[in-house]
Order: sequence, then structure tokens, then C-alpha cells
Amino acid sequence: MTTICKPIKPKALRPGDTVGIVAPSTPPFEPSALEFACQWLGKLGLKYKIGKHVFDSWGDLAGVDEARLADLHEMWADPEISAIIPVRGGNGSVRLLPKLDFKLISTNPKILVGYSDITGLLIPIQQATGLITFHGPMLNSFFESRYTHRHFRKALMQPKPLGVISDPSPKDIWSPQYPPARLVIKEGVAHGPLIGGCMTLIRQLMGTSFEIETSGKIVFLEDLEEEPHNIDRMLSQLLLAGKFQQAAGIIIADCIDCRPGSSKRNVLTLNSSLEHVVRERLGNLGIPIVYGMRLGHGAQKPTLPLGVMASLIASRDKVDLKIEESATV
Repeated sequence: MTTICKPIKPKALRPGDTVGIVAPSTPPFEPSALEFACQWLGKLGLKYKIGKHVFDSWGDLAGVDEARLADLHEMWADPEISAIIPVRGGNGSVRLLPKLDFKLISTNPKILVGYSDITGLLIPIQQATGLITFHGPMLNSFFESRYTHRHFRKALMQPKPLGVISDPSPKDIWSPQYPPARLVIKEGVAHGPLIGGCMTLIRQLMGTSFEIETSGKIVFLEDLEEEPHNIDRMLSQLLLAGKFQQAAGIIIADCIDCRPGSSKRNVLTLNSSLEHVVRERLGNLGIPIVYGMRLGHGAQKPTLPLGVMASLIASRDKVDLKIEESATV
């Protein structure tokens, strides 16, 4: 599939709009958790419709593929729905791609926001249709923190460029989180469309017609509970596929709990630190490389539009990721 050059921008959410709630991956743990999350939608002045199969269960999936796909298509075809928000990630989104109706999506542009397993929908939809999609919190997490909630509202409910993406305020300046949010591996300046998401899903799409297109783009990658030796494998695969060599710049975001763990590779001779892996695999590409930005599975995350123009400045003095283009109309 080739990228549509001209982006399609969905309408910004406004109070009174209706959100479609779907489960293209794994179902919610408890009905009460879904009810609780929907109360937070109400605080934004938003109404909602819940997909018919959200509470289905088939293995670790929210029902069989046909049922999950039917919910997604029904929400996209419903003229009352302005945005589609999955209840959570988990597993299974990529299974929907062979029968996903991209023409329905492109002719009915709506906001789609999510992360983790939903990367398997965000990137293919953006590349196949040109529709701007959003890497950000889902129904179970957009209210996890003040920072996340503020950026969620700003990205989806204000039709103007997001500007410079700020970092969350530290809880305790004397006990900072490591790595620093903006650790520069390679200095430089980049400009191009923003693309990225969960490394596991990006690797899963490799070798398919839906694999990530990175040439001339600012690429961000994040993951959860993957040990450094496995991230080394993912980065090596993407390097062998030529996915970094023509990129404008790369951000390796905060990879939550991506440390040597219970794999029996928990000694230095069999594993390494993630910082070492990033420096060794990417440090000689000659493009700006930043490590540690809070863009991933943590409780504090911004909502980032995929497919809009952005810039990345990485120097000793500052690191700025700036969203230069409005993602909604």
C-alpha cells in the first residue's frame, strides 16, 4: 500500500459529539471499569455508543475477528459518531487488516486514537488513506494523569497545531526518573511527517503491505516489558529493512520496564542496557536520535497525530519535538 500524499483531517471533537467505543483487540476486564471511563467522557461533554461486541470473549480477544471488525465498520459508517476510541489494547488488531474497509474509512473521516496494540490500526489506516490518526491514550487511560488528560483534550478538541510537546512535571526533583526524558544520542535537526508507535506491532507488520513507511519522516518507537536483547532484535530487523537509514530523525521513547528480567538473560554477558542498545544500533546513522521521551505506556503521555508535519531539534542546549500542523479541522 502507498501513502496518500494529501492528508485527510478529521473534525475536532466538540461538546455534544458522540464517541464510538470499540474493542478491536482485547476486551475490558470489568463492565464497571468501562462505565467508570465513560463518566470521564461525560466530563468532556461527550456522549458515547458502545459496540455490540465489546464484551465478547474469544481467547484473549474481544470476540472473533468478524465481530470485532463489524463493530469497527458500524462505528465508521454511523454519521452520529465523531471519534472512535478503543477500550484498550492487548492483542488482535492486526488480524482485522485483511478485511478492513479502507474506502469506508477514507470517505467518513473520524478521529481514531489509541496506542500499544492499536498501533496495528493507526499506521496502516494513516498510510493507506491519508487520514490523520492519533497515538494516545484509550478509553481506559485518557484520565490517568493531569498531563495525559490535558494533552488528550488539546489534540482532539482544539483544531490548531499542538506546538512543542512538553514533558510531564517530575513528581520529585530529587528522585528523577531515568532515563532523562530528552537524552540526546545524536545531535541534529529533522523536519517531516510524524509516524510511529509500539515496536512490537511495527515489527509484526514488517514484510506485509502494511509495513511502516519511514523515508523522510520523524519516527518514534516505544514498547512495554521487552528486554534489551529483544529490542536489539527489533531494531536490527528494522535496520536490515532500511527503515531507519532514510528517516529524518528517530525518537526512542520511554520503554516501560524494558530491563533484563526473567528470561534467563539477566546477566551482562547475555543482555545489556537499553541505552547501550540504542546507542550501538542507531548512534551512527547521521540523523538526530533522542532517547527517553515520555510517549509510551507510562501513565503520562501526550496524544500525537500521525501524518502531520513536525520538527525535531536535538542539541546540547535543548530537545524540542514540535507539531507544526493542525491535525483536525
